[in-house]
Amino acid sequence: YEAWQRRLNCPLTSAAGRVFDAAAALICGVGTVSFEAQGPMLLESLCRRPGEPVALPLAKDAGGILRSDWQPLIPVMQDETRDAAWRAESFHSSMARVILEQARRIRELEGVYRIGLCGGVFQNRVLTEQAIALLENDRFDVYLSQQLPCNDAALSFGQAAEIAARQTGEIV
Repeated sequence: YEAWQRRLNCPLTSAAGRVFDAAAALICGVGTVSFEAQGPMLLESLCRRPGEPVALPLAKDAGGILRSDWQPLIPVMQDETRDAAWRAESFHSSMARVILEQARRIRELEGVYRIGLCGGVFQNRVLTEQAIALLENDRFDVYLSQQLPCNDAALSFGQAAEIAARQTGEIV
């Protein structure tokens, strides 16, 4: 945590997977892994029910991109007066809630009501089920990959599809 505060060997990233890695380190003590998503899988395995979400600030950065600040989760993840399962459940519910808040903001700004969930974090059943339920309850149409994997293996396909849609003017 101190290295992060001092910005020492802690590069900035917009990858949600790195937040899951950090949560696994703080909640489960995972410092070394031998395969991708090992820490987040351990974190997910602790969850039995939805947790108490922590509100995370959402703001546009200098480039106009909406970003959530997960710093308010750090004290919750480090709170050893709570068991690891409670902290993991709170973390997952907070992440699902921030997906809803980002979607709401984009709907307000752009009128978007169709949400596609992609990225390796959506291989996490706990996050995915909670995010879909929250979004659908808020009247979003939610899409999850069915024929291609949701992780990086299909990311380039989605990027190519968006470029094609923009070039043809068919972006919806």
